[in-house]
Amino acid sequence: MKKQFFTLSLCLLVYTAFGQVDAPQKKITNLEPDVWLGIWDEAHSGGQFTIDTISYDEIPKYLDFRGTVVEALQWNDEKNEHILIQSVTGHFNWKEYYDEDSTDYMIQDKSELYAYHFQKQKDEQHFTKVWRMYDYNECYGVDWFTGFIPGATTITDVDKDGISEISIPYVIICRGGMDPGIMNIIMYEGDTQYALAGETMFCRGEQSYGGTYTQSDNLDKNPKLLHFLMARWDAHKCEDDRLY
Repeated sequence: MKKQFFTLSLCLLVYTAFGQVDAPQKKITNLEPDVWLGIWDEAHSGGQFTIDTISYDEIPKYLDFRGTVVEALQWNDEKNEHILIQSVTGHFNWKEYYDEDSTDYMIQDKSELYAYHFQKQKDEQHFTKVWRMYDYNECYGVDWFTGFIPGATTITDVDKDGISEISIPYVIICRGGMDPGIMNIIMYEGDTQYALAGETMFCRGEQSYGGTYTQSDNLDKNPKLLHFLMARWDAHKCEDDRLY
């Protein structure tokens, strides 16, 4: 009986020890640098530009960016060669201090998203960063999300000036009820930024609500870009049945 007990105890010890070692190995094995989520809206992109998706390995190693890549695109316009990288961090813990001088804090959830635009002239060897877009969500809610809207990022030349426009719709949600989430569409043309900023919309039935936005002042002088962004807003504002 004692021998059986000893054998069983030894097996449990070996199994437990192996399990403790095996768990980190499985995590490392399952790590991925990219998670392709279909962020690019190919149907409303392009025109005179040939746009290609690129794999993680095709991203030049000297480019500096944060997060897990969810989309990477490469294209040429009249002047330059371009790379767009969109990435997210997933959620992580952060310390919310009660005030600036306090050492007391509460652990909250946080998540971040990034977009990076790199370009180089056609006779240059290396890409350089044109801009970085960043937003975040600090949330202790039941229902939360931070990310780009699938099938929504576009590369266009709406105003036909030979310079590509990059439009990036994304959503930030932190709630415990039925409040709309935050929705933004950020457009860059070169280093000029345009924006629609507002909220998602619950579109079902007669009790639809949300979906309002404000526009950046510089869109008043660019009606073609404004009309394009308004159409993209209407296409993506409804939140029904999608937790992005």
